[in-house]
Amino acid sequence: MNNISFLLGAGFSKPAKYPLASDINIKFRNLSLEEFYIHTSEAAYLTKTQNENWIVSREKHHFVVEFIQFYCSSILKSKEDFHYETFFDYYIELMKRRPNDVEAKFFTDFSQKQNYDWDHFQLLFQFNRTFQQLVANFITIEWPKSGHYLAPHSPSLPHKQFLELMDKLKDDFKVHIHTLNHDLLMEKYFHYDPLAGNYSDGFCDFASPYYGLISNNERTQRIRLKRFKDKYDAIFNLYKLHGSVDNYVFNTNNKTYDMIKSEYGLLERGIVKEVTTHTGEEYYDDGHVDVVPEFLSGTFEKIKNYGRKLYYSRLFERFKYNLNTSNCLIVIGYGFADPTINDYLRDHFLFKSSHTMIVINKTRPESSILNNKSVNFFQVGVEELQVDMVEEIIRKNYIINAK
Repeated sequence: MNNISFLLGAGFSKPAKYPLASDINIKFRNLSLEEFYIHTSEAAYLTKTQNENWIVSREKHHFVVEFIQFYCSSILKSKEDFHYETFFDYYIELMKRRPNDVEAKFFTDFSQKQNYDWDHFQLLFQFNRTFQQLVANFITIEWPKSGHYLAPHSPSLPHKQFLELMDKLKDDFKVHIHTLNHDLLMEKYFHYDPLAGNYSDGFCDFASPYYGLISNNERTQRIRLKRFKDKYDAIFNLYKLHGSVDNYVFNTNNKTYDMIKSEYGLLERGIVKEVTTHTGEEYYDDGHVDVVPEFLSGTFEKIKNYGRKLYYSRLFERFKYNLNTSNCLIVIGYGFADPTINDYLRDHFLFKSSHTMIVINKTRPESSILNNKSVNFFQVGVEELQVDMVEEIIRKNYIINAK
């Protein structure tokens, strides 16, 4: 069976009302204390109502808003220049160095006003935990629930054409869907024909030692959780290159780390690992699962983590292999702004003149990659995808390469 690859960016999710970076930027630069709370577990949530009992500490709550306001007013030339990914790069870098005079004054003034003696590293460490959770909350429009949606799909479904293309490919191709998005839109479409029952995301619950408590209809029960096994053996295979809002790390005594999947309705507490000792004793180990989901942020900081062994390095090895073994790559909603991703495309796909790239985007990205003779650019959104034309390019490419 032939391989075919996809690469999805933020523009893929936009038609389904998922926010672009510009939407998230507006939310952060206008963030108020009333819009979120920090639970005593350090979990952060968006809310339309406030309860003082929710706030883990007044100081940490206020610091989130005041630090963003400081960055917008004192570091940027204009509040409108705020971008949450470059902001992430800024404060992570600030955690590693001594603050300059302007920054030091902000931290000193904040500590005096709040009568709070944490240094800038401690404040930013806690800030990062809240900030990442708020990012996850902003991009989680809905959590996929069990269900099965039969074709033909409604004409109003924004990805109707995409699902029709999947239907046309499933009998002849093994489809590798690489996404730079953290959201759960593709997981939602795993409940739709033709993807239902034919997909893998690298996680598996078979013989998994991880369990969690799930609450459903006022009933709490223990369920087995998926762990990352780097297993992709289905027709449709999903690779979330930048992580996901439902990925969490289970830490066993700072010795063993596993990436596990959360589920809809899963309680924050009660995630355990089934352990059998060398003497045959069996017990549940509480371990530690952070309240912060595992995904990458920042324009530069995320690139530094592509080689991280627990999860990302294995995904990028898959990405490289899939590019090398696919004659066709379909890019939807990606702006070609990630230099490392672009290097992968050049080094492992475009190096062969027989390979064909199809780029689908509402605006033409400013990238030399699009000048390559192997690239077919369509200035349309995914909801306007011309399925028959794309399929014709794909099949012609594989026929030619088979001769």
